[in-house]
Amino acid sequence: MKVRNEGVKNAWRKAPSMRAAREKAAVAGVLDERIYVMGGCKAEETANWAEVYDTKTQTWEALPDPGAELRSSLLKTIRMIKGKVYVENSEKKHYVYDPKEGKWDVAANALVNDQRRRCHIDVLYSCSTQGCFWYDRESKEWRKVRRLEAFDTNVRDGVIIALANYCGKLLILWDKIEKPRRGQCRNKNIWCSGINLERRNGDEDEVWGTVEWASVVLTVPSSYVFLRYEVNSV
Repeated sequence: MKVRNEGVKNAWRKAPSMRAAREKAAVAGVLDERIYVMGGCKAEETANWAEVYDTKTQTWEALPDPGAELRSSLLKTIRMIKGKVYVENSEKKHYVYDPKEGKWDVAANALVNDQRRRCHIDVLYSCSTQGCFWYDRESKEWRKVRRLEAFDTNVRDGVIIALANYCGKLLILWDKIEKPRRGQCRNKNIWCSGINLERRNGDEDEVWGTVEWASVVLTVPSSYVFLRYEVNSV
């Protein structure tokens, strides 16, 4: 696992390994400077199915067992809402972990869905290796964001990892495999870009994008995989 070194600007260091080995099916989120990771391992893993990394003490700690029902589920999302950790499974059922109480419970779907509607930037956006698109609610169709030709070319050979609303801008994270060098293993570059979006009304509504910055923020072995990650907390 890699974490940002707060003591040095724009530096990364290797963190201690998690207690349980995990795959892409795992989800992760940050709350109060602690990284919560769940799933992606065998359902029989009751001791470390869910664990938390304390960025201050730099140690992992196992969370209480949430029960067989959640451990056997395919996880879809993780959200941090009002100091608690909410997890949704493939059946759209929500569970909540209270760090203060150290207990799991079943959550009301209405609360989680209400919070989700707040996470947007004017309109709904989607990005893929084909480019960035916005959803026109009036015509009920996806339309391409204009003026991002250079960005579209850069991301075309990569894999989009995540999108986020960062101070009103569209933050995009993606990875690209480096071209192999003779005698060396292939590496994966992790790219991050911040895009400013502007809604323009003319003969036809358009959204224009301006790439404010785009750069490689980390290089890792090609075997590294990203956990599905929730950065927002409300």
